[in-house]
Amino acid sequence: MRIIINAVLLILSITSCAQDSTQINMKTLSDISNLYQEITHYPIEPHYGIYVSSSNTNFEVRINDIPVFLEYEFITNDISPKGSYFPINLAISKSGIQKIEVRMYPSYNRETQQLETSLNNAQVIIDVVKREYNTSKKEYGDEEVLLNLSSPIEKNKVSKKTKFIYPELKEYIFDANFEALVPYDIKILEKAQNLITTDPEEIKKITEELLIAYNEIWQIYDQNKVSQYADLIYNKEKRAAQQLFFSESDSKKRVEQLLTSGRIVKEGYKMMSFKNFKLRFYANGKIVTLVYDEIGQVGRNKSVLRSKGDSRKSYYSLFYKPINSDEFILY
Repeated sequence: MRIIINAVLLILSITSCAQDSTQINMKTLSDISNLYQEITHYPIEPHYGIYVSSSNTNFEVRINDIPVFLEYEFITNDISPKGSYFPINLAISKSGIQKIEVRMYPSYNRETQQLETSLNNAQVIIDVVKREYNTSKKEYGDEEVLLNLSSPIEKNKVSKKTKFIYPELKEYIFDANFEALVPYDIKILEKAQNLITTDPEEIKKITEELLIAYNEIWQIYDQNKVSQYADLIYNKEKRAAQQLFFSESDSKKRVEQLLTSGRIVKEGYKMMSFKNFKLRFYANGKIVTLVYDEIGQVGRNKSVLRSKGDSRKSYYSLFYKPINSDEFILY
């Protein structure tokens, strides 16, 4: 009996040590706020971005097959002016030729509560721009337009109005290339498995495996486990800090954005259950995610990891699986 008791105590001691070691190695919000010390800075730091204008279309913009802009379930009448700026460095892993792709789909009509039957009068215009930050002078240079990309249109000679030249289509995809020169080289996806498949059984299998990771994160968010949250997102945040060349103020500001009054999920909001979702592949199969997929509802094609309060909020959930690993990791 004494031998058994001693063995049990030994096992408990080993388990306790392992847990203590895990706790010691866990990253904290303090670590994230100090990420500016962990990244490399350069004399010239290039920042790439896009400006988006659109009319009468649901659409998304991808850089190197990574989503940088998603807009679904809306309808407008006129082309909007030069739109908001969206940084795209997070989709650029190294210097070279980058691919930008725009995927257009019929817009959602709030009056009929149905998708339009075609892309009639649809239009998207994208400007790819670059600004360089001089670290010694601590100032940005002028903004440079690298590429102007537009859905094909024709102009009425009388009215001078423009219209999409393929109004009968229900989908239109167009793309172009531009060159980016960045001083970093992010190799994460080079070491990731290519999971892309069209086989229904394989899609089901990947979805079920991915749901395990989603459920674990759901619990962290729902129970406001801040320490586990910080450890979960640390590597993702470190990659982003490098690609965006975070300064000390950037890092501090980022930590402030991660929580609201000390909470992962804003007070008064509740995590939503997983339903009406589908598996999506990005980065040519190296990234997977589960997205909400109900026509006419806010958040379509955005993360199925969501909360609901006065409005609905989607949370980042792009995953990759390293080669020779069964674990899904936040990208």
